Formats: sequence, C-alpha cells, structure tokens
Amino acid sequence: MIKRTTWIMLALFLALAGFALYQRYAPNSTTAQATPSATVAPVEFLFPADQGVVVALTLESREGHRLRAVRQEEAWRLLEPIEAAAQAGSMEAATSQLTSLSVVTRLDLNPADVGLDPPAYTITVEFSNGQTLTAWIGDVTPTGNGYYARKNDGSIVVIRKHSVDSLLSLLESPPYAETPTPSPTPSPTPTPTPNPPSDDVETSPAGIETPSATPTP
Repeated sequence: MIKRTTWIMLALFLALAGFALYQRYAPNSTTAQATPSATVAPVEFLFPADQGVVVALTLESREGHRLRAVRQEEAWRLLEPIEAAAQAGSMEAATSQLTSLSVVTRLDLNPADVGLDPPAYTITVEFSNGQTLTAWIGDVTPTGNGYYARKNDGSIVVIRKHSVDSLLSLLESPPYAETPTPSPTPSPTPTPTPNPPSDDVETSPAGIETPSATPTP
C-alpha cells in the first residue's frame, strides 16, 4: 500500500504544478491595470475644416502683392491682381492645402522677434458658415523646415514650411484659367500747335487775317 505521506506529497506537487500553469498562461490583470494607455493629443489646424467649405481666399505680402479668389457656385474666379476665371483644379488643391495646415508646436514668443510684427504674409480664409479666419506668417524657423505663424486667437505657432510655400506661390503665379490680356491704354490725342503769324500779315480784332498795307513811295 502507498503510504499516506506519499499521497500528501503527490497532492501538493499537483497543486503547485497547477498554480504554475495558471501563473504562466493567465492574463496579467494587475500589470494591465497599472500601465495606463497612451493619450494621443488632438491635431490642431490653422484653418479647421469643420468651419465648412472655403468660399474665398486672400493672400497678401509685406511688399504689397495681393491675390484674392472667390468661389462662384462650382467655379473659382480671381478678383485680384487681375479679374479673370481661375483654374478650378489649382484652387481646389489650394483650399485642400489650407485646411490641412497643422500646427507643429505652440511657442511663447514676442511677435516682433520672429518676423510677425509686421508679418511677411497674411492669409485670410472665408468659410461657408460665415466665419473668417486670418493667419499671419513670419520668419523661417532656425531648422529651415517651418514658419512662425500667428493664429486668429493671437497664439504663436510653428507650421510646416513646404505646405505654406505651395500656397504662397499663388502670389507669384496666379492660377488663371487663361493668361489675361491687359486692356490697351489709349494714346493721348496730340494737341495741334498754332503757327505764329507772318510778318506781312496782320490779324484784325475779329481774328480775320488781312494783308498789310503797301508803303507809299
């Protein structure tokens, strides 16, 4: 017969083996509760798309160059620098770029120290919900891949340079559907110059020219 002690040892062995298996394969709830999940910060945009459809865009430079385009039903039209039809594809790409301009970081800086007083460029966007948002663009960041910008609420942020440059290029090359022909400037009509009176012709008070009298010998 198997001794009672042997049965007890066998029972303890099986209990320990079962506990070891449980610890190996059971989910570690304590560790899962102790490790918080990472929180993803929401992306901040310069011109949020939730404002609606872009219906007008105005670009201005510090030097005085200006472009203004408006959406007219399903077409776009440039009002400045010269009024003419605009390339729909170029304008739709520009408006899509506008609403995807994300903020890289926020900074606490003096606007004058980063080229924002006065700004190098001003971007004004009008939305279908009646909201108008403006952003001011300043200097290029020291790394060369961003711009300092000031939002409509006055906060200073950094945005990606390549995204802004594609918009600012519209100032240099407006997206006309066809190259506009400037209206010809009429030449001024020359004013005739009256001939001076001849020595042998006298002008009467009534403006009638009469021959001068022949001297008597």
